[in-house]
Amino acid sequence: MALLRKLAGDRSETDDDEIASIIDNVNNMLNTKRGYGFFLQDFGLSDHHHLSSCEDISEMITREISENIERFEPRIELINVETIKDDRLFRLSFRIDCVLRNNGTPLKLFLDPIRDCYQVSV
Repeated sequence: MALLRKLAGDRSETDDDEIASIIDNVNNMLNTKRGYGFFLQDFGLSDHHHLSSCEDISEMITREISENIERFEPRIELINVETIKDDRLFRLSFRIDCVLRNNGTPLKLFLDPIRDCYQVSV
């Protein structure tokens, strides 16, 4: 069915399919343990339990999110990864601001790994 929509020139469904595919890929990257879940050694996020401060953990995860998106998701241009701190100890969420390369549509991803919650706004 998706092939027929593409051949018919229906761009709205194709754009939605591409955004869903990008979100799936980012979700896979961020839920994969680096060095274990994929054949590429740099794919995914490292174990951060050895770090002692929330700031160190935040810095490492932010850096690895940026690295993963820049290396493994060519359909988006990363603008910013921001840590959203909660008042509770060791609770971090992240906002990823990016732009679709093919049409310049802004895309914001909100990640809360503790609650396993992902929110997307276009």
